[in-house]
Amino acid sequence: MKKFVLRASKSSVRSLSVVLLGATTLSAGAQTLADAIKLTDKEQFDKATLAFRKVIASEPQNGEAWFYFGENYWENQQADSAEACYRQGNGVGGKFPLNKVGLGKVLWAQGKKAEAQTMFDQAIADATDKANKIPKPQQANTYREIAEAMAQGARPDLIKAQELIARSLELDAKNPETYVLKGDVLFDLNPRDGSAPLENYKIAINMDALNAKPVARKAFMYYRAKNNPAAIEEYTRAIGIDGSFAPAYSGRAEAYVKTGDFVKAEADMAHYLELNTGNQSARVRYAQFLFLVGKYQESLGLINTLEQEGVKNIVLKRLQGYDQVEMKDSVNAKSTLEAYFAEQPEDKRIAADYEYYGKSLLLVHQDSLAAENMLKGARMDRTKDHLYTEAAKTFVRARAYERAVAAMQERIAAGKPETNDYYYLGDAALKAGMYQTADSAWATYTQRNPNAYQGYRYRAQTQAATDTLAIGDRTWSAKPYYDEMLLKMKPEEREKSKSHYEEALNYMGLYYLYNKEARDLPKAKCYFEQVKALNAGTSITKQVNEVMLMTKELKDVTPAGCE
Repeated sequence: MKKFVLRASKSSVRSLSVVLLGATTLSAGAQTLADAIKLTDKEQFDKATLAFRKVIASEPQNGEAWFYFGENYWENQQADSAEACYRQGNGVGGKFPLNKVGLGKVLWAQGKKAEAQTMFDQAIADATDKANKIPKPQQANTYREIAEAMAQGARPDLIKAQELIARSLELDAKNPETYVLKGDVLFDLNPRDGSAPLENYKIAINMDALNAKPVARKAFMYYRAKNNPAAIEEYTRAIGIDGSFAPAYSGRAEAYVKTGDFVKAEADMAHYLELNTGNQSARVRYAQFLFLVGKYQESLGLINTLEQEGVKNIVLKRLQGYDQVEMKDSVNAKSTLEAYFAEQPEDKRIAADYEYYGKSLLLVHQDSLAAENMLKGARMDRTKDHLYTEAAKTFVRARAYERAVAAMQERIAAGKPETNDYYYLGDAALKAGMYQTADSAWATYTQRNPNAYQGYRYRAQTQAATDTLAIGDRTWSAKPYYDEMLLKMKPEEREKSKSHYEEALNYMGLYYLYNKEARDLPKAKCYFEQVKALNAGTSITKQVNEVMLMTKELKDVTPAGCE
């Protein structure tokens, strides 16, 4: 469930009731291990690495230490190093089950779900084998860690994760970490309903009032729900509980960014860096922060500095391309992101990667390919459903109207469409000549936004486009919608959008001139005279002045009846 945002770490803190291996772990070495794990949770990854190495040096056969050493690398997005630790721990730790979970997690993230499931099954078998005498709390941890692994990746299995969490709680209902994970999974299942996740975060908070992590997770849930004031309040609570809990500062910084309070955001990130002095991961995160606050040149500068220092981090390659896109660097942005794609496996790419690659393609006028990449991003992350609309607009610019229609239909089918979604669908369908689809879209738009004249105008155009009979035999089905349009247009809109207003006036003039059943020459001339007075300077203006008002039928008619 890693996202390209600054946020509280998802590492499992890992209830250090280190009953994991029995009473022998409650030694000075175990305390050192506990301290190392706390450093991971606080995102002080480099310091944690040093601490884990000390533990391993004194206890090279400690499978538990190898697992949490691997977790430190995993949370720091160094999967290869994490896997090496899990593998070492699996070799030396006997039947300690969590290293098999770690290996399974690596396979799961690689999309090798069958192989991952085999490792998970072996971990459960080791944990529940009575001969191994593993206590129930550790059995519960095994189920929880598997649940966390299955809730990650490009295609998480959130339903199975729920089942594993339930089993973990059956074995140990007193571990706050399990309730934190349950809240995370429930929110991922239904981001529009925060009540169930909140209930679980509150349980975790009540169980461990001195633990900042569940409060920070609650804050992050509010952040993802775009309730930034509530997120800031909860991150502040987390900081009050533990002033050294660095993820709360970075999380609050991002929430401040969303509210536009960059001064407070930068102060929080400065404190985050202070807590992580010398930590390369923190500096990488700071480069991300600079991107978020729009300091793209500064972000690029820090990226270049880190690379010159020998830092190898795939996030930096991604971020470099993002910065270049925002700076409208048409020379480098596309090639940078293509180089990033060449290095980053497809199953580890995120929705924003395709979004920004699409934007880089726009810079070099490859519109259709840009739109396709935006669609990929939208399909990967339902919080980015705006990309369907961006893709549709881009397809329209490329005159790929039917593909634009398909993009908007996909957006609407994804759930909870907005009023403007029907606007863009109707626009694309009208241009594609898909008049039935267009009419339906504009009908919905006018129902949802009855006071906007634009919906009536485009519905009128849709009806007029299907009314292709000779002018004397037309059905004039567009007239009711032009009537509504004229009623809805405000004076300032008539002045601002003269060509739109002229279009409706001209149609009414034609209606009263050529409709056999409603023919009214004074009224027809009245509308044409309004077109002349409006003087919008269009082809309609010229036609009315040079043709319509000069016809024998209207030349000597006194205008009346169109006020």
